[in-house]
Amino acid sequence: AEVTLIAEEERKSDPAGIYADFSRADLVKTVLDWQGSVVEVSSSHFRNAIAQIQLLNPDVEFNLEGLDKEKEVRDGRMATPLEGDN
Repeated sequence: AEVTLIAEEERKSDPAGIYADFSRADLVKTVLDWQGSVVEVSSSHFRNAIAQIQLLNPDVEFNLEGLDKEKEVRDGRMATPLEGDN
């Protein structure tokens, strides 16, 4: 019964069966590749947002010291995201 449940869950997650023949190592590699891509895209969007803000405010000198794409503003301060928020 447990094997049937797992197979049903796998079909829900991968209805086309694309990953059905993947080994665990293949799946881990795929996840890590996607994770790297997400980080690259996020970093690019972060830099683009900064560039747009600077372009739209040419007469304003921004202090970018301490600016960190890994941080968030919480209670008026720069902070590391809380566990589970990412």
